[in-house]
Amino acid sequence: MASTTIYSVKAALLTKLQADATLSDIQVTYGDPGGAARREHVFIGDITAGAQDPESLASGRRRRIESYTLDVIVSVQSKPQGLQENEQRAFVLAAAVENVVADYPTLSDTVTGLMFIECGGMSVTSNEAGADGPHSQITVHFDVKARLS
Repeated sequence: MASTTIYSVKAALLTKLQADATLSDIQVTYGDPGGAARREHVFIGDITAGAQDPESLASGRRRRIESYTLDVIVSVQSKPQGLQENEQRAFVLAAAVENVVADYPTLSDTVTGLMFIECGGMSVTSNEAGADGPHSQITVHFDVKARLS
């Protein structure tokens, strides 16, 4: 019995994002690139665990329905651009991330038990970062639902 689909979903999503034409020149990583981050990068961030509910009330070993939120972070920092242009670029990249998931809501059936992944919203943080230029970060929140057998 699989205990979670988190790793498999993250790995499959990373593959889809890295293959996307809009993101082909962008650093796309499995986790936060930290000090190795480029001025424009996308990474798979935190998972907010939801629940694992039994699919039925039968006795014995039961299948469970897993639900959680997976965050993908889009970050843009650029000296030559103003904050407004910087944030606009971040939204272009966030839309590309959202489109990948919209085009592949089951990640091409590469994850056993995945029922769907879909955009559940976005949050935005932008600031004037001083010497390094403005910084915009968009967190795209994806809702994931899977059947654990």
